[in-house]
Amino acid sequence: MNIKPLFTALGLSLAAITAAHADSKTVEHNIKTNFPDIQVQSVQATPVPDIYEVYMDGQIVYTNNDARYFFLGNLVDLKNKVNLTSVRQQELTKIDVKTLPLQQAIKHVKGNGKRVMYLFSDPDCPYCQALEKELQKVDNVTIYLFLYPLTTLHPNAEKIATQVWCSKTPYQSWENYVLNHQQPTASKSCSTPIAKNLELGKKLNVDGTPTFFLQNGNRISGAQSASDINQLLDSAAK
Repeated sequence: MNIKPLFTALGLSLAAITAAHADSKTVEHNIKTNFPDIQVQSVQATPVPDIYEVYMDGQIVYTNNDARYFFLGNLVDLKNKVNLTSVRQQELTKIDVKTLPLQQAIKHVKGNGKRVMYLFSDPDCPYCQALEKELQKVDNVTIYLFLYPLTTLHPNAEKIATQVWCSKTPYQSWENYVLNHQQPTASKSCSTPIAKNLELGKKLNVDGTPTFFLQNGNRISGAQSASDINQLLDSAAK
């Protein structure tokens, strides 16, 4: 069951939610009873009485005690200027980078390489190409590049990724392609980890590119500016 269209179709607001006393376990039970096809990853109380955060399918939604009504959106602490949904999403999507199979990635060291990022990227993704341009301005970083071609969007991406991996200088081939549209020149095909990377990304809920993880396990989605990347890398390295 695809839950995203379900919640989009519901289009319910916070005003539609009724109040009654419950707890997280009760709410989770009510969700499973009302919607047995939904796989709930966690349920947690919010600072708002009788409103619960539900994490499922890589996203946060909110519900009331009896788990009948749901709404999407950001829960904001306006007084303290904190987007509580964003904070929780960061916590819930965090990973243990020590478990990443680095042998499936192309390693590239710039400067002292003390800061680290683990990047899932598609060679034909325009946002990935934009990110790569910004990375040219970032120094003192080790990049582990997991080739992650999304062929439903970019039919030729897996072929290019294969040629990049099989090149004598993979990261240089990667840069040449995403920055200058210079075709990789691998003389022959070879065994690649691309299929494993796609499985890994699915396990980690990487549903778009570029996505990268920092040393502290925080997930960053989408292209970022060089200044923002530097700030993120510095913060994660502390």
